[in-house]
Amino acid sequence: MSRVGHCIDNGPTEGFWGIIKTEMYQMYDITDEASLRFAINDYMRFYSEERPQERYQCKTPLEVRTEALNSDKPKEYPIPENKRIKKYKERWCA
Repeated sequence: MSRVGHCIDNGPTEGFWGIIKTEMYQMYDITDEASLRFAINDYMRFYSEERPQERYQCKTPLEVRTEALNSDKPKEYPIPENKRIKKYKERWCA
C-alpha cells in the first residue's frame, strides 16, 4: 500500500469507474436506484464478456481467458508502462 495521501493503489478501480461513468450512462436510461443497479451489473458483464479491449489486441477478456484455458502456452499481453506510477516510484521509493 502507498503512503497516506498518495492514493496510487486506487488507480485501477478509479480508472474502471471512470470508464463506467463515460460509457455506461450513454447505454442505459437510469431513472431510479433499481435501474442504476441493473445498469452497473449489466455493464460489468458487458465489459468483461463483450467489450473489445485495446490491450488485448481488440479481443474481449472472455476470449482471452478462453484462449488461455484451452492452450498449453497462453499468449502473453504485456502491461503498458504507466508513467504516473513510474514518476511516483522515482519520487517516493528509495
